[in-house]
Amino acid sequence: MSKYDTTTKITNFNVNWQAIKSACMTTISKKAGEKEPPREWKRKLLICRHSPIRRGIISWKWDNIPYAISTHFARHHEGCEKFIGTERADRTEVKDRSQRSQMNYVPMEMDANIQALMNIAEKRLCMCADPTTREYMEALVEEIRKYDQDVAWSLVPQCVRCGGCVEPFGTCQYYNNMFKDMPLEKQNDVMARYDYYDEQRVKKLVLKKKGD
Repeated sequence: MSKYDTTTKITNFNVNWQAIKSACMTTISKKAGEKEPPREWKRKLLICRHSPIRRGIISWKWDNIPYAISTHFARHHEGCEKFIGTERADRTEVKDRSQRSQMNYVPMEMDANIQALMNIAEKRLCMCADPTTREYMEALVEEIRKYDQDVAWSLVPQCVRCGGCVEPFGTCQYYNNMFKDMPLEKQNDVMARYDYYDEQRVKKLVLKKKGD
């Protein structure tokens, strides 16, 4: 069980796949049909990150996030916005914030388009990220999964997207260990890597729930 309250609330989920498909078809001077595109098409689009995915916007709130952890998410700036609670004495019940710990809770809300979420996930799901930050990101992914499994599927650490660790300042073996049983030929398939990572993520979540 997490030491911190990672409860995540989706406050607005505006992912309209027909609208996204319409934008895609407009870029090639065609019209989209009225049916929602199939899963395979969605995932291909999410992999290649074409601009229409930025039509999808997701907003969420953490009522309780350690201040130090909120600053990790606040560093992201493209395609997202952040709102973090103050600790000013004239605005809150905090009498002397010089006595507060960096790990004291503050509320935080964020808005992000799908591409921005992918960028955030690449850094915050990375095994080189702060473990508590990773827990908050994992909690967000699982809340998003309740609304859209394909968007959740697309949120992976950068090693999964790139096919290997891209952190030259560390010696992380997470990717090598996770994909050690996957043939190299299959590892060259980016969608296969995403599928395998997401399968393992779901299995881990099921085991965690059983343990709780």
